[in-house]
Amino acid sequence: MSVKNLCKKAIIFIFLLAAMSPAFSDSQTLSTEISAVSNGISGFGMGLFPTGTTFRYYRNFAISDALKNQAQFSIQFDFGLNNLKLGPYDLLTGTPQWADADGEWLPDPEDEQPDDYFRVHSTVNTYLQQGFGTNPVSGSGALVNVTLRFVSRFAKATEALDLTSPDDAIFNKPPFNGEGHIAAYPWLMGDRLVWNNYLALNTYWYFRDYKTNTDNYDGAYLELSLEMGPWWLGNDITPDGVVTSDYYKALAYFEQRMMLLNVKRENGWNWVNVQLGHSNSVGYTWGDVIPEHKIQTDRLRGYANDSIWLRFTGPQFIAGDCYPYIQFTLYNNVSYGGVQNEVSGKSFGLELKSGVSGEFHLRLFGFIHVRYQFGYDFIKGFNTEGPSWWQNAQLGFYVSL
Repeated sequence: MSVKNLCKKAIIFIFLLAAMSPAFSDSQTLSTEISAVSNGISGFGMGLFPTGTTFRYYRNFAISDALKNQAQFSIQFDFGLNNLKLGPYDLLTGTPQWADADGEWLPDPEDEQPDDYFRVHSTVNTYLQQGFGTNPVSGSGALVNVTLRFVSRFAKATEALDLTSPDDAIFNKPPFNGEGHIAAYPWLMGDRLVWNNYLALNTYWYFRDYKTNTDNYDGAYLELSLEMGPWWLGNDITPDGVVTSDYYKALAYFEQRMMLLNVKRENGWNWVNVQLGHSNSVGYTWGDVIPEHKIQTDRLRGYANDSIWLRFTGPQFIAGDCYPYIQFTLYNNVSYGGVQNEVSGKSFGLELKSGVSGEFHLRLFGFIHVRYQFGYDFIKGFNTEGPSWWQNAQLGFYVSL
């Protein structure tokens, strides 16, 4: 391994140690989540088999007596595994099917060669957050929380679990270019081991007042974020020096909620409440190399979203953190701009997606979360398939120490 790569690894390791140092000077809180995705891995477990876990440690402390809001240090460890598809994009150029004038892209839709692979990944997410000012609506809590975040992620791609013969191997004879990797899929180069790092600056603005103790409020919330994963942040530490991340991203999210009905029990617990919500979000990504986990589903660089929802929250029972809710959402999403990771950078598109969704969410004592989601997409953008239903289920566990 070169001296350059050793130095970069040492810098990242020292950064993590420095960031973690305040975490072990006092008592900690640990939360754990086990999640599953619809259909599981290769259809195993019908979507109920755990496919990942999350551990989070955090501590609140005062940085300065001049600041009335406490700071928070947090470090989160994630592990997961799932199947991914290469998609209808040329492996060498990254050009999508709808933009390829010759119509010759890989994998061929008529080819029986599989286009999905198995991916294991783990992430360390470290941040320091400080609040400033006072929420003018509730009269308490911070007006804005500023967060500096560092994320390091490792991933390994291999053959799908349902592989039946060598002829089914997607990596058996990959269409490598002259440099030994798939240009439009940098995380599948060489031995398909990837280490990505990125920094983010997030600001969260609060103009809201909680009317219940079931996470429902009146008011507004705003998030503004900048994120970067440049090549010099240890994103070229690979056996052949291939850059696996070199991007910058900006996003904004604005949410408003209004309570339509709020009925409480004699002890102050919720009996039933109904809430109307609305949100808008916009984002854009620059850069030549966007990591797999940061790519938009349609690979276009920009997006704008509008959503409106109605939430019915049921009664609290047994304990204050035991209650269900049902939410129905109408969403519209516009994607635009160039194609992420396209080598030539010549393709541009404009796409509209629209649909409705529903979610049933049951909280049990705060440490068990049961979710079932479904939806109907009636405008699917570049996808030529007709409208269709979808569904997924999740089971989460949270433990505090």
